[in-house]
Amino acid sequence: MVDLSASVLGLPVITADAVIGTATAPAGGGTDSDTALAITIPGALGVTASGTVVEVSATRGDTASSANAEIADLALGVLGTSVIDADVITAAVACPQVGAQTADTTFVGLELFGEPVELLPNTPGVTASAAVTVAGLTGASLNVTLTNVETTTADGATAIAVQATIRLTGTIVGGPLLDIPVGSVILAEARCERPLQASPTPTATPTQPTPSPTAAHGRPDPVTRHSPRRPPRPAQPCLSPVTAPAACGGSSAPASSWSSPVQRHG
Repeated sequence: MVDLSASVLGLPVITADAVIGTATAPAGGGTDSDTALAITIPGALGVTASGTVVEVSATRGDTASSANAEIADLALGVLGTSVIDADVITAAVACPQVGAQTADTTFVGLELFGEPVELLPNTPGVTASAAVTVAGLTGASLNVTLTNVETTTADGATAIAVQATIRLTGTIVGGPLLDIPVGSVILAEARCERPLQASPTPTATPTQPTPSPTAAHGRPDPVTRHSPRRPPRPAQPCLSPVTAPAACGGSSAPASSWSSPVQRHG
């Protein structure tokens, strides 16, 4: 991504806005990718770029997602000055549903203003400057900071191989010193998110019928008849505070249960 803009005395001297190579994993799952894209910035003013986007790819699956980007033979110039050069730049992330998220970047032949540089992840980076010629300014200079990002969280990962922040400074002839934020350039970026785990589906526990009392020979007990010459026996007291049989004035029903992550009804 290139997003640069600067004006001096109301006249634009730098203009560039482009995204070269992008991939977004399909919402329903699968892979989106692009390969062998020439790096160009149509309509740019004061900015030149060349090289190849070797590949950009993003994949979404049920158990993992991932993304990667690779750029080769990069050359970025601003105001006629070579700013960033690299043989190969890569960024890759992986987000499994179970396990650690990962973010990785690599560089081969990375240079800033023609000098080799090495970037360490998540640090202030490397800053350098070079003199440039801008109409209306004296002592004009481009100031560039390169940073590298490799971050992971519980839910995702981000890798940015090279992020360049550019400023233009100089003094207006007969006027004040200017410090103009020009913008940023991102080279090889990849992001992913951990797939969500499916919620467990509650299942019903099979019910067991309440057995009927049976006699010794497997037949239902006959109804007890009382002889007129003997008084009926008194009802027995209820002993259980939880389960009340019908004979004790409570209610009876077949036992059933529904299992869920929150509660159980009996």
